[in-house]
Amino acid sequence: RVLSCCPLLLLLVMLPGLVTDGTQPVAGAGVPVSPVSIIDIPVRLSLEPLITAAENMLPHQAGNWRTWKDWHGIKSQYRAWRGPLDISVSGDVLTVQAHIRYWIRAHKKLLGAVNLKGSCGIDEPPRQALIGMQVRLGWGPDWTLRPRFRLLPTRFLDRCEMTIADIDVTPVVEKEFRKQMQNSLRAALRKLAPGMNAIQREAQRTWSLLQEPLELGDDSWLMLRPTGVALSGMTGRGKQIDTHLAVSLQPTLLTGSRPADKPAPLPPLARYYPRSPGLHLNLGVDLDFAGLNRRLTDALNGRSFLVKGRKTGITKLELGGSGEEIRARLALTGELAGTAELRARLAYAAQERRLEMHDLAFDYAAEDFAMDFLAQAFQEPIRQSLEDAANQALAQHLDRLNERLGILLNKVTPKGMELDMSDLQLSSVKLHIRQDRIRLDGTADGVTRLLLH
Repeated sequence: RVLSCCPLLLLLVMLPGLVTDGTQPVAGAGVPVSPVSIIDIPVRLSLEPLITAAENMLPHQAGNWRTWKDWHGIKSQYRAWRGPLDISVSGDVLTVQAHIRYWIRAHKKLLGAVNLKGSCGIDEPPRQALIGMQVRLGWGPDWTLRPRFRLLPTRFLDRCEMTIADIDVTPVVEKEFRKQMQNSLRAALRKLAPGMNAIQREAQRTWSLLQEPLELGDDSWLMLRPTGVALSGMTGRGKQIDTHLAVSLQPTLLTGSRPADKPAPLPPLARYYPRSPGLHLNLGVDLDFAGLNRRLTDALNGRSFLVKGRKTGITKLELGGSGEEIRARLALTGELAGTAELRARLAYAAQERRLEMHDLAFDYAAEDFAMDFLAQAFQEPIRQSLEDAANQALAQHLDRLNERLGILLNKVTPKGMELDMSDLQLSSVKLHIRQDRIRLDGTADGVTRLLLH
């Protein structure tokens, strides 16, 4: 079992412990709901059970070679036997063909006296034909296989030209074998039902587990909230068919006591049209300034740093801002006691997985006016201190979430299957600063693989 989620969903980790208390979505009123996210999981089914069943169920010979049967007023006898079935799959279409060898003879009386006779394949090599059909495979909303049959034109390799009164009697061979082939294929297709049932059972299990709240700590909860399940069309490959199981999610971050949402039943199966392989997850997280102020003040309190050889510290921090600009008011202690205000453009560096402040502007009002000349010297150590404190908290929550996501993924990974999510990468993060909070919206993309053993 392979579970790798270190680069997974950094959006879920954007300081989730810094949200405020209260039993409500962090986004609050008027904040956009997270877009629908899609988990795209390839699933592979073997055609071996179907191929074996079709070969066993289709009789190796057919005909009425011991008795005469009437066909459009003509008495006929025939015997046909087949070779091994040729079964191939392309896209969602299964093609089945059988090489038939046969003989046939017929007679008809005209005016009660003249007996017209004819035969093929008797006292000479048997005649040959290729008989086949195509089956288009599809899913029904009730998780059952819905096949659609299409007869292929029979290819008579050395067609019997025997006619009696301008009636060709060779279609009796074609009709009988077509009927037997279609009946056998219908029965053989039921051999795929256990595989479909297994997919449905695991979908039901995963659906239930994905509805469980994921505890993030500090009274924070991630609700994945699955909204639908679907299967894509099938694609044949050798003796296997591949499809994509998709689960749509609408993740929400909540705070307060454990959410008690009523579990939703597994919905009817829908049709999935993959737009891109793998996982595409969108999630918005809101960091309110009140919670950020408390957390960062606690993190910075007691820490000291040097500016031009003078020791100082930060005892209070107040954040605000708008758009991409973040503002901070600081209370400084020590040899450089006073107040400071800074303005900067807040950004997220995806490659380094860090919050950063750019284009910093800094104003410093010292209690000792003689220290005002150090205002410019404050910029770098204070910027670094704020970034370090924020990213230290970010790293702690990343480790915590990775551990808990690992537990969740272990639960939802079906038995006998392997889930590999190691290719997931955070592709983008956008920040928007509002009056009382920072909004982070981002996307995680990658390839997920669900392998049936």
